Amino acid sequence: MTSSIMEPPVHMHIQSRPELLAQVRGVANAMAARCGLDDLACCHLVLAMDEALTNVIRHGYEGRTDGDIWITFTALAEPAGIRVEILDRARQVDPQAISGRDLEDVRPGGLGLHLMRTLVDTFEHTARPDGGMRVLLEKRATPATAD
Repeated sequence: MTSSIMEPPVHMHIQSRPELLAQVRGVANAMAARCGLDDLACCHLVLAMDEALTNVIRHGYEGRTDGDIWITFTALAEPAGIRVEILDRARQVDPQAISGRDLEDVRPGGLGLHLMRTLVDTFEHTARPDGGMRVLLEKRATPATAD
């Protein structure tokens, strides 16, 4: 899927420290609103992104706080929306081997993958050729909110 880019992207580089995620969520929310998403769509994008970052920290870097994470926010046009790309150098996993648990299995945890797939319009999770993983999330404004 090709979307035109409206303006230069915003880049962030953080360490794999959970306490930094609040600031990233704030930037993501502000960027999503600026890109024309309504409050609910902003919340969906931020929750999906937070789940992705939490997985990088918890599973990719196995809780280590010295791992690098790069986040890029890009405003999209035609249709209006936002793209969030997350890159890391964490342990690679086969995206086909990752599956969320059955939704009928009611207990805490294990729903992040399901949330990421359902809360955004585009979710991609791929191994990077030079090591680490790449997560791509895109959320578009509904026609009523894009005006």
